[in-house]
Amino acid sequence: MSSLTLLSPAKINLTLEVLRRREDGYHEIRSIVQPIDLFDEVRLEPAPDDIELSTSGTDIPSGEDNLAWKAAALYFRESGVDAGVKIELRKKIPAGSGLGGGSGNAAAVLTGLNKMYGAFTDDELIRMSPVLGADVPLFIRPATALVEGIGEKLTPLRGFPLFYYVILCPNVNVSTAMVYRKWDELHEGKGGGAREDADIGKTIEAFKDLEEGFSLRNDLEAPADTLYPEIKAFREILSSLDAKDVRMTGSGGAVFAVFKDEAGAQVLYEYLKTSPTFRVFMVKGIKGRHRLI
Repeated sequence: MSSLTLLSPAKINLTLEVLRRREDGYHEIRSIVQPIDLFDEVRLEPAPDDIELSTSGTDIPSGEDNLAWKAAALYFRESGVDAGVKIELRKKIPAGSGLGGGSGNAAAVLTGLNKMYGAFTDDELIRMSPVLGADVPLFIRPATALVEGIGEKLTPLRGFPLFYYVILCPNVNVSTAMVYRKWDELHEGKGGGAREDADIGKTIEAFKDLEEGFSLRNDLEAPADTLYPEIKAFREILSSLDAKDVRMTGSGGAVFAVFKDEAGAQVLYEYLKTSPTFRVFMVKGIKGRHRLI
């Protein structure tokens, strides 16, 4: 069987509500997530037995601590397929940024191996993938969605607009586990986080109404700001340049400004793109499956 290479997208959390911490330690969330056209490349080559992983473009683990390696191990364990794979990650998505690069890589490995061996349906991959991370199920079938539970409950948002984003990435590798622990500390004795009965339908419709402003939210900003003050500083950079809709994505540290049209995003990007102090991207929301290249 020949090798294959997939494009693995990043994502933006337009909203992220933390509802509660479960007894098993996982956090239940509710989030509107949009994949974007910032991609890693994931190349898979069949091998007789072992899982081998190599990376380029950023400093990330190249062994069993990498989500892509764990995804391959999960696939072979759950499917019973007696095989191995060589994985090559060509990274463009900054690590520890909240943009979902590692989760997208894991989903690409699951999707790619399934193209090779066909052991599961997409729905089965979605059900088994939350053990790797809350963002992984979304990337099995990339499209704007409402993500709930620990990431396993996906509701595609058909007719949802595709927005433009200018993203700033501080030079900080954020620990998702530390951010959630800080959230726990901040909410200790306060009965949890966001209201589960809040009308998410109204929030979704507000995003679809292009005459209204954005209803951005991220419950992890406060704990992330406490641990990594540069995240707040980077949001303030965007706000100081008259970007009106600014938030952190995921557990940080990337921050973004969102625009309904390309022109506004382009003006901000042109002003920031030559900065020597941070990485900046201009991207657009996407919909569709993993692309083979």
